[in-house]
Amino acid sequence: MRVESMHLTRSLRETIIEPRVLFLGRSTLDVLYRLDGLPAEDTKVYAQQFHAAPGGPALNAAITHALLGGEAMLISAVGGGPWAAPVRAELEGHGIRLLDLAAGTNYETPLTTVLVNAASGSRTILNPPLSAVRLTLLVESWEKSVPTGWGAVPPVVLTDGFHLEETLPLLAACKAAGAAICLDGGSWKPGTAEVAPLLSVAICSERFAVPGLDANPESLFPWFADWGVACIALTRGARPILGWERGRRFEIEVARIDAADTLGAGDVLHGAFAHFFAAGDGFESALRRAAGIASLSCQSLGTQSWAAGDVR
Repeated sequence: MRVESMHLTRSLRETIIEPRVLFLGRSTLDVLYRLDGLPAEDTKVYAQQFHAAPGGPALNAAITHALLGGEAMLISAVGGGPWAAPVRAELEGHGIRLLDLAAGTNYETPLTTVLVNAASGSRTILNPPLSAVRLTLLVESWEKSVPTGWGAVPPVVLTDGFHLEETLPLLAACKAAGAAICLDGGSWKPGTAEVAPLLSVAICSERFAVPGLDANPESLFPWFADWGVACIALTRGARPILGWERGRRFEIEVARIDAADTLGAGDVLHGAFAHFFAAGDGFESALRRAAGIASLSCQSLGTQSWAAGDVR
């Protein structure tokens, strides 16, 4: 089953109001190989398709927001190396401002290899070693951390949990200024416990596990609620999204599709959610609309083809 792209995309663009969102987190260059199946050890194979594009949860979310007509700024580590130029060019092409935490250092943009299983649409991700380069520590001040010209604190700020050591003071400043702080909880990361009290929204995958709690993914609901988080969601792949809003539970059915590539589906969902939430939708409404965009993105290779209606 396919989610029809052209009608949905056209209807979305007819309601564009250019909301502003700040994204904080990881940037990479992703190299995707679509294979008949994951190769056995010590073999050589040819891929069905090859695709290289900038990636990372925060970057993909920012691009999704921009594709929907929003104004985005990304705070991330890009630095130098052979893969930095295409990342910068992609951001510039979408009109996304970049505050580079790695400016003036020898940090290099990570190259990530992604193996997509054509039979299921699942992906296996190979990351390079973590960098030991020290990045810029932002201060607890919007005016001192963010370059002039981007205006006041935006209504929605989304962090993917990367670079929290460097960005936590700025997140606190944005919270104090009235911004809704949203977490893309793909997995537990250092600093997650420190950012939890700042959150208005937490949208986590079923891989997200709070240290010390039981293995049931739904344990995240009381954990975040105890920190005062008003809106919480748990994504579960093709199964319904579980939502919690100030004590009210709900579910969102996920469209049944022929998945070609699930890489970045969560990133797309978070970017679309941030867009609709910043535009004034309520939590559940924004999440439902974002789930439709995420399903659409799974029907083609890469995270942007849905916007052009290029869906097989």
